Amino acid sequence: MERILVIRLGAIGDVILASAPVLNLKLSFPYAEISLLTRHHIAGLAENMAGIDNVLPFPLKASPLDLFRMGEYLDSAGYDMVVDLHGNLRSYFLTRYIAAGVKVRYKKRRLERIQAVKLKKINPAPPHSIDLYNDAVKAAGGKIFLRRPLLRFQEGPPTDFPFNNSRPTLVVAPGASFPVKKWAEENYMSLICEAFRQFDCNIILALTGNEKGFDKLSENIPADRLLIMKNSELIHLAELIARSDLVVCNDSAVSHLGSSVGTPVIAIFGPTHPTLGFKPRGLHDVVVEVDEPCRPCSLHGRKPCYREKQYCFTRIGVDDVLEVITGRIGIKSKSRKAVFIDRDGTLIKEKGFLDRPEEVKPEDGSIEAVRLARQAGYKVIVLSNQSGVARGYFSEQAVRVVNERILDIFREARAPLDDILYCPHYPGGDMPAYNRECYCRKPAPGMIEEAAARHNINPFLSYTIGDKLSDVHLAYTSGARALLVETGYGRSEAKRLQGQFTLKPEKVVQNLLEGVKYIAETQNASV
Repeated sequence: MERILVIRLGAIGDVILASAPVLNLKLSFPYAEISLLTRHHIAGLAENMAGIDNVLPFPLKASPLDLFRMGEYLDSAGYDMVVDLHGNLRSYFLTRYIAAGVKVRYKKRRLERIQAVKLKKINPAPPHSIDLYNDAVKAAGGKIFLRRPLLRFQEGPPTDFPFNNSRPTLVVAPGASFPVKKWAEENYMSLICEAFRQFDCNIILALTGNEKGFDKLSENIPADRLLIMKNSELIHLAELIARSDLVVCNDSAVSHLGSSVGTPVIAIFGPTHPTLGFKPRGLHDVVVEVDEPCRPCSLHGRKPCYREKQYCFTRIGVDDVLEVITGRIGIKSKSRKAVFIDRDGTLIKEKGFLDRPEEVKPEDGSIEAVRLARQAGYKVIVLSNQSGVARGYFSEQAVRVVNERILDIFREARAPLDDILYCPHYPGGDMPAYNRECYCRKPAPGMIEEAAARHNINPFLSYTIGDKLSDVHLAYTSGARALLVETGYGRSEAKRLQGQFTLKPEKVVQNLLEGVKYIAETQNASV
């Protein structure tokens, strides 16, 4: 068993972004114990990162003595690998102090970012900070599956959600780490009132305590439609955002919080710029900004504006943001839930590298399972890794013919499937066109993201069911919940779950039918 230490001390948004490389480390080293060293006030939120086994709190204002003592403690813990995702003097000292066999540090693009600020040299397709973190994971010998932030809550959504109506809920967070990064509070006030009037939505207002005047909203919005939160605990705010439909905020940690729980984000950028690598990265996130020649004016948005007006904000009107809200406030509420089912060994009998349609045989109970899933209101999508194409065993056309046969069998049995997606790639395969790392091979979430776009699916409301750990891990990279079946390779794969620090499914079930029955029962129990 390996022991891995990840260092990401702060700030809040950066720690949330670190959820992707942490999970990639866990998937690359599935039996390793992974610890995260982070700031004390972020520890509770960090515990909801998939792949984290231990969170080590670090003082917000650590003295040189505190740093030395932490180095002594970490060195005595016997880590095999240290991954520094912070890249400052403190993390550098700790990394050097620890006697680990593998030490990697993420590269900050300092020169490119300084050129963006000083010379206004804008990269139209900059690497995101998550990509840079993932480069460190690759340098440590890991593989990359997840490229978006993702948090998982063991206890599920809060039972004290303040609204019991069917109207959409808009979360508005007007705060930011520096005053210069804040769109005007009077704009937010007008935005909230107009959004309530136009969209008949509930409002959650998340304040840091530095904002003033928002108490007047109670004059325009009924008390049962408005929740004003001040200095809320991060974990509680994240849970409320997960239940909401849309987030509007500045370039702040709240944008990454929304992305990490699958809620669309509208982030208003002023002095900062996406070229610096920190824009929200959810499936439906958008940045509202205007092109000003002085942007970005600093690396972190703390430098006071030198112009007569802060045009990067004053030229963004309330109507501009309302127009973007119009196109996004219904995305989440209108999205569907799905059961993502593995093909071979789960939906149909395992036949090795199947390339003959006449050999397709449904697994026992799978037709009934598909019917039951559809009756419960789930889309039924089949996802399959087909590395036989990359290995040269058969062509993509052969895969499509087999898939058409599967569609026909289930359609004729009055259990139609909504779609079948497959990945033909495999690193190390014999066919050059398919011999590569990709974003669609499970457990990477590419096929789920494609299915979500095709069929308007919310992965966070969905399940994955399969006979391999890659199907279980797919749930972790997409925000879904996972079931492992004992058909196909399931029994042998279940033995690999015995490790103390492995990522586990929600339940191991006998077959697909038992899995869908469990989903239906769980859904009924939560209603």
